[in-house]
Amino acid sequence: MKVDLEAVFVAFSDDSVERTYYLDGDSGRVFNVLEDHDDPETRELVWALESDTRGRYIQVPKPSMEETLKEQDAFAESLDGELKEKLDKIIQDDHDGSKFADYVERNREARKAWRDYRTLRSRDQANEWVQTLNLPAG
Repeated sequence: MKVDLEAVFVAFSDDSVERTYYLDGDSGRVFNVLEDHDDPETRELVWALESDTRGRYIQVPKPSMEETLKEQDAFAESLDGELKEKLDKIIQDDHDGSKFADYVERNREARKAWRDYRTLRSRDQANEWVQTLNLPAG
């Protein structure tokens, strides 16, 4: 069994609060469960998760608000010029990251830079997390 690193990377990249990812420790497969999704496949997955007594299914962690804010700060620090100045100004007043997210969503340059930054960070985080599990990665 080898962990599907690309699928773990996707899980780390997805910041949706409605979707939770799990790693199947037996197969290395990653799957997700959508909140409030009521179909037979989802019910079967939820049943398997709820009845897992041996820890086969490992929830892929989502960043806390504090971790997200730190990442936004680190991103702004990695920049220079006008974009850095604008983000630094936004971050000073942004206690929950929403102003940062709104600005990045509306500004093409910021959105591309943030996406590129998150891609690299998500890959690093996914690799680090899998290493802590001591599972072989493929």
